[in-house]
Amino acid sequence: FHEWPETALVSVAKRFIQDVESLPIEYHDSVAQFMAYVHSSVNEMSVQYLSNERRYNYTTPKSFLEQIGLYRNLLQTKRREHEEGIARLENGLVKLESVAKQTDELKEKLKVEEIEVTKKNQEADRLIKVVETETKKVTEQREAAAIEEKEVAEKKERVAERQAESDRDLQKALPALKAAEEALNTLNRNNLTELKSFATPPA
Repeated sequence: FHEWPETALVSVAKRFIQDVESLPIEYHDSVAQFMAYVHSSVNEMSVQYLSNERRYNYTTPKSFLEQIGLYRNLLQTKRREHEEGIARLENGLVKLESVAKQTDELKEKLKVEEIEVTKKNQEADRLIKVVETETKKVTEQREAAAIEEKEVAEKKERVAERQAESDRDLQKALPALKAAEEALNTLNRNNLTELKSFATPPA
């Protein structure tokens, strides 16, 4: 087969890459020239390889077309990977924006809740003070009631002692009272008339 001249290689490369959407048109010339250069360089290295190793490495128009096809496939694969990467980044940005928005909303909600918590804490402190005051009053009242109860108990004890003392005195006086009653019962009317006749009580 006959080697294609470099101009032909460039022309064929342009023809096969012109419909590659992922390759901007301003890069077509440089890519086609690079493909022609690679193919020509391989031919030159093949000649040197034959000279040094006595082995053939064939480069044909078909291998050039395969090179173009490989480039097209590789470009499309990389383009797809690039687009997928962009999509992932965009999705990531959307998620980050969503998270940032949710974070801002949570911050605002936390501010409101902090205000409510502060109010509730203040109210709780107020109630605690009220309870402490009432507890102090109740304690004082209990202490006063205990003192009063003690005083009442002491008074009851004194009254009981006096009652017992009175009962003892009464028991002592009962014999004399009984004797007086018996003596009174022995007096008759004549004795009373006789007593009345005395100017002064008999000595």
